[in-house]
Amino acid sequence: MNIQKLNLCMDILRKDLGDGFVASCIITTEDGQVLISTDQANIASATILNDATTFISNAMKTYPTELGQYYYIDVAGNMAVLVIPFGNYQWTITINKKLVKLGLLLNVVLPAIINAFEDAAVS
Repeated sequence: MNIQKLNLCMDILRKDLGDGFVASCIITTEDGQVLISTDQANIASATILNDATTFISNAMKTYPTELGQYYYIDVAGNMAVLVIPFGNYQWTITINKKLVKLGLLLNVVLPAIINAFEDAAVS
């Protein structure tokens, strides 16, 4: 994993989401080790969301479908969390949903950061 390129991933978030960007953290799914995080990131929450992703993935196996590329949690107040599982890694992004349009996040920013993450993973 190329940490410099992961830093570029965070830069994309900061630039594209502006004041709506709150925090972000990329961890390993096996042990919850933090690869990179912003100062405001809550590492404990990222680790709990890692466990939640495993739980959701296992629960979805009883349905004729499986967990997709990401999931979005609408949190009370103005916050929301986007969780992107990448196999051995998981990326959590916290936003101020009053300052970020969901369409922008899912249709513009998400594809850009997924591409940037995949580039960092193969470097």
